[in-house]
Amino acid sequence: MKAVPDEHKKFLADLVWIHEEDNVLIETDNGLQSCKLIAVHGGLERGKNVEEQIKYLKAKDTRIPKVEPLSGRKSVWDIPEELTKTPTIVVSGHHGKLHMDGLRLIIDEGGGYEEKPIAAIVLPSKTIVRDTDKLGG
Repeated sequence: MKAVPDEHKKFLADLVWIHEEDNVLIETDNGLQSCKLIAVHGGLERGKNVEEQIKYLKAKDTRIPKVEPLSGRKSVWDIPEELTKTPTIVVSGHHGKLHMDGLRLIIDEGGGYEEKPIAAIVLPSKTIVRDTDKLGG
């Protein structure tokens, strides 16, 4: 920690643990659909109240020893049933895989490995863009 510059510590401390947006368009089999979007590092836990999860993610409470939506694997893979009632896109990384299943988007192909590409997703088309893509050609 002593080697980390103060401006880097501030930048990291100021990062949000969850990002939400309303009225995000996404292409589906039935055309464009307007959805809520939730972006969180790992995903949201199945079987736990979504509003409670969002509340503690927004609070950034570092006293919690393991924050499942940030570090979980199997428990955060799927969209919680609660979010299927109102169309909600859940996008994350963390899993070291590219996985797109309906409105659940996992876009972490690189898994933090230097030799693997960093990916982003462009909505509404769900186009994957990688740092290794050649632009304009």
